[in-house]
Amino acid sequence: MLTQLTIKNFAIIDELNINFKDGLTVITGETGTGKSIIFDALDFLLGKRAGIDIIKTGTNKTFVEGIFSISIQPDWFYENGFDISDELIISRELSSQGSRVRINGSLANVSHLSFLKPYLVTIHEQSEHLELLKIEKQLAILDNLGDLNHKNLLDEYRNVFQEYKDLKLKLNSYLESSKEQIKKIGFLKHELNEIKSANIENTNEENELIEERDILLNKKELIENANLIYEMTDGSSVVGHGPAHEVGEARSFYERRDCSLQGALSQIKKLLIKSSEYDKSFEPYIETIENVICDVKDLSSFVNDYLDGFSEDDSLNEIEERLNLFYKLKKKYGSTLAEVQEHYKKIECELDSLENSSLSEEELQSTFQKKEAKINILSEKLTRARENLARDFVNRLHEELMILGFNRGGGYEHIPLLVIEFIQCELSENGKEQIQFLFSSNPDEPPKPLLKVASGGELSRIMLGIKSISCTEQSGLFRTGQYFPTMLFDEIDMGVSGEIASNVAKKLYKISRSNQAICITHQPIIAAIADNYFMIEKDITQGSTQVSIKEIHESEKANALAILLTPEKNLKDGICEDAKIFAKSLLENARGAQSLCTEQSRLFRTESHINP
Repeated sequence: MLTQLTIKNFAIIDELNINFKDGLTVITGETGTGKSIIFDALDFLLGKRAGIDIIKTGTNKTFVEGIFSISIQPDWFYENGFDISDELIISRELSSQGSRVRINGSLANVSHLSFLKPYLVTIHEQSEHLELLKIEKQLAILDNLGDLNHKNLLDEYRNVFQEYKDLKLKLNSYLESSKEQIKKIGFLKHELNEIKSANIENTNEENELIEERDILLNKKELIENANLIYEMTDGSSVVGHGPAHEVGEARSFYERRDCSLQGALSQIKKLLIKSSEYDKSFEPYIETIENVICDVKDLSSFVNDYLDGFSEDDSLNEIEERLNLFYKLKKKYGSTLAEVQEHYKKIECELDSLENSSLSEEELQSTFQKKEAKINILSEKLTRARENLARDFVNRLHEELMILGFNRGGGYEHIPLLVIEFIQCELSENGKEQIQFLFSSNPDEPPKPLLKVASGGELSRIMLGIKSISCTEQSGLFRTGQYFPTMLFDEIDMGVSGEIASNVAKKLYKISRSNQAICITHQPIIAAIADNYFMIEKDITQGSTQVSIKEIHESEKANALAILLTPEKNLKDGICEDAKIFAKSLLENARGAQSLCTEQSRLFRTESHINP
């Protein structure tokens, strides 16, 4: 319950301090005095975005503070670092430097206010009844009338629907790309086979083949040179290798000297040994010549083996083909065989991933089908729950509307004024249907959409009827367990008068038995039935606007009501006696209506306790 509201430098208000009580409180005043600004300030206090234009001209900041009497579980406050007692103090300050929020003295932010707002107040603004014309608002109204089980069902449905939606998008995306994926798999397989067929086991093979090719390309010269080296070192020729005339020239060369290289070295060795017998300085060279003889023998053996290693069937063509294959692979897949092999490993992994994605698709299909089955079951349950809610809502709202002056008569009283049409639609976060409120105040006219047939005054009363249902303990538009917020009504009586205004007054009073209700009104009949009465006044002195609020006590109510009943131009001559007499009669009737409403509320609570 809101117990105190302090407003400083907000719009045209310098400073107001209002102490509120429980029950029904009305605020009256001439148009433009700032009545609705009070609700604007409270809305600002509880998180509504606002610019610095709300700061009163000539000042540098605005300040609003509200004190609420509460019985809210402390968990949320403790979790967010706020102290809590049976009194909640919220303040918000706005200047050109920014906004500052405090909850029970501790700094807070706007998101904290947004969380608390539905626990503390619900504001019915002058244009809110126009929301009734929106189909999505109508569905929200119906769902908000549900109990905790309905809320849990709706939450579960929306969570599962989001999962279903995500899976559907994922599956559709996969199916759309499947053709491209098949093409890519074929392309990767082609690359894989092309590299695999090359059978590259050694990335240095290309260099080795180049060396081998160079040998084969110079085979003739290499054999000739080897033959000559062998004959010159060994003194004999290798049969079957080298041109005959060249071998013959080499032999004749050594025949003329009667010595091969090995023979000459052996002769030198003998001479060294003989000479060393006479002169020891020759001895070190004996070992030198022996080493040279061994090296020449190794050379001779090498060229002999080298010549034996040449095959008559050379493999030059095979080498050229192999090197040409490597050239093509490198042109496509990398500058070296090592890079070609690396590319092979990469596409092998990619291909494996793509080919195994068929298993992922099967799993995705299976998961999606299960989720689809679950969302269909939940949507069906939600539809049945809404149909049950709708039946109860239509009957209860009809009773409320009859009280609010929609009296058909002529035996048609039992026919609902407002019915709910269910419209099948595709699955969405709200279920598989939309609903539409159809209304008819005339028995000879079929129900039609509110947008087409309801007037502004009728919409206001329909909204009041819905608010009346919502504030009962059994339903609750803002159901929060044991919490019922303060309900603020900004000219809910707009467009009504006479008996209908009287019915609206009684309904507001009845609502205030379970919720604190604060109402801005121009209707004397509503002001008369209120438990608490405030009057807003505006005074302009020397170009300065001053807004004040005065609490009207019981002894002053008759005069205050008479002022409402008297045209402004006649107030200069004082309040006429007829207005005073009528005001007193309104108060007397109001006291009777208060007693009746109080008794009805007591009986309702008793019946609810016996038959929950």
